Amino acid sequence: MATRVSEYPERLVATPWLALFGILALSQTAHLFEHVAQMIQIHVLHLSGPAARGIVGQLDIEWVHFIWNGWVLVAVLVLLPRFRTNAWLIGVTLFAGWHFLEHCVMIATYLRTGVAGSPGLLSSGGLIFGGLPIARPDLHFLYNLVETIPLLAAWTVELRRELAPAAR
Repeated sequence: MATRVSEYPERLVATPWLALFGILALSQTAHLFEHVAQMIQIHVLHLSGPAARGIVGQLDIEWVHFIWNGWVLVAVLVLLPRFRTNAWLIGVTLFAGWHFLEHCVMIATYLRTGVAGSPGLLSSGGLIFGGLPIARPDLHFLYNLVETIPLLAAWTVELRRELAPAAR
C-alpha cells in the first residue's frame, strides 16, 4: 500500500530541523577532532604554544572559539523547542550554555587586556576559586567531549524517531 505524504505531516516539519541537527552534530564532531589533535600534540608529541594548536591552527584564536560556542548554543536553543522531549538535547543545551559562558569570560578578558589564553572560570588559575588543577586546553577538550557525545546521542534519537514510521 502506498503511503501518501499527507499521512505524515510532522515529518515534513521535522526534516529541516533534523538537517540543522545533523549539521550541528557533524560540525561539532569535527570541532572535537580538532581538540583531539591538540591533545595528541600536547600529550604525545610534547608540543606547546603555537606548535600545539590542532590541525587548523589558524582558527585557534579567542574570537573563533567565542563565535563557535555561540553558534552551538544558538543552534541547540533553536532545536530545543522542536525536540523538547529529547533528554540528551536538554543536557547538551545546559552544558553548551556553561561552555559559552566560559568563552564569554575569556573574550571579555581578551578585550580588556589584549592577551589571549586566559584561564576563564574553571581551568587552572580561573576565576572560580582559582580553577581546577587542569590546563585550559585539557579542560576545553573535556568540555567538547562532554558536549559532543550527548549531542550525537540526541541526534541519533531523533533520526530513529524519524525513521521509525517509515519502517512500519
